[in-house]
Amino acid sequence: MSTIRMLLSDSTLNNVPAQIKRINDTKLSGFHARIGKASGNSKPRIALYLNYRLGGAKGKQRNYLLGYFGERDLKEVRKEVESLKGRIAAGEDVYEIKQLSIKQQFIEDHSPTVELLFSEFLERYIKVNRKDPLEVERMFEKDVLPAIGGVKLKDITRRDILSKVLDPITDRGAGTQANKTLSILKQMFDFAVERDLMQGNPISTAKKKNVGGIEKPRTRALEFEELIQVFERLPKLGVSTQVIYALKFIALTGCRPIEVTGAQWQEFDFDKMIWTIPAERVKQNKGGERIHKVPITQNMIIMLDELRASFSYLGSKYVFPSTTCTTSAVGEQPIDRHSLSRAVNRKQKELGVPKFVPHDLRRTMATRLGDDDIGADPIVVEKILNHQLQGMQKVYNLQEYMEKRSKLLYKWSTKFNKHFF
Repeated sequence: MSTIRMLLSDSTLNNVPAQIKRINDTKLSGFHARIGKASGNSKPRIALYLNYRLGGAKGKQRNYLLGYFGERDLKEVRKEVESLKGRIAAGEDVYEIKQLSIKQQFIEDHSPTVELLFSEFLERYIKVNRKDPLEVERMFEKDVLPAIGGVKLKDITRRDILSKVLDPITDRGAGTQANKTLSILKQMFDFAVERDLMQGNPISTAKKKNVGGIEKPRTRALEFEELIQVFERLPKLGVSTQVIYALKFIALTGCRPIEVTGAQWQEFDFDKMIWTIPAERVKQNKGGERIHKVPITQNMIIMLDELRASFSYLGSKYVFPSTTCTTSAVGEQPIDRHSLSRAVNRKQKELGVPKFVPHDLRRTMATRLGDDDIGADPIVVEKILNHQLQGMQKVYNLQEYMEKRSKLLYKWSTKFNKHFF
């Protein structure tokens, strides 16, 4: 490429010889013109640049585009170069500042709404990385989208998110839910930043302790007498058979609500007396392959027989089929695990025991197995709960303890039999 040094002027740039591709200005160092290729009879386009290096000989070299000859007044360009050189001398990276400004303008010109961002976040992140995306969808449909769904990302503020979304959740006494919502919102806005939809995450520094408060681990375990009272009263309070039996399954097996409510008939092997919960419903990272085998006890069989007789007309593959689903045909979906919490919450006063949630029945079972009349081995209890053993036990103890688990669940179910079967 042929390069020459001349004073950049209108006369010079209007009469550039064909072989010249670059002209360096003789007065302003770094200021230069690049001559493009001519097309047809039209003159070549001439770009005006300021070349500079920031941070000494080994620093970053930049080419700052000033515009094009004929589109900008050359005297104004020279004045801008003088101003830019002064800023560069003071340590400013004017190229980087300009790029950030262009990026911000693009974001403002093409800014989607929170609702559109959530649609993309749901498809590209939540459904890829979470086993239960429906929980996030419900969270947004209930608390987030009605409040800020129509707000453009360029206009969203930390104050909007705290006052319109998170504070109302906390104010209704759901601090834990507020903290869960905060975590998902942080992930969503980080996702927006990564995809150049926002310059920064407006709630990146928001802390749970200042939103829903510091969460204390739940310690509620029902006394056995409380269990008796709960399951004696539930059928008299208009609670559905599926919900009552799902709650009993949790109390009998120590399984998680999501493991129980999604149960399918094909998972039960009545020859081997084993219920195998598949990996997709077992608590673990998405893609994990760990399954959970649960010994079947006699009172489980009684409940399963009654459920099959009550809902066989639906032809459902689910043990606890939904009969109120609005998005699909009756029986094509299992009951929602959250329906267990809703039923317990609605009937809390009538049940006459201190507040509890369905997951507390799992803790209750684990706790009551340690009572003197049963006296369970803690390791066997951990296996019943499908907890992974810790430390050296995790590495070297690979036993499943199926026989001991069966005997222990039999003792627990025998205790139940006196009251419920």
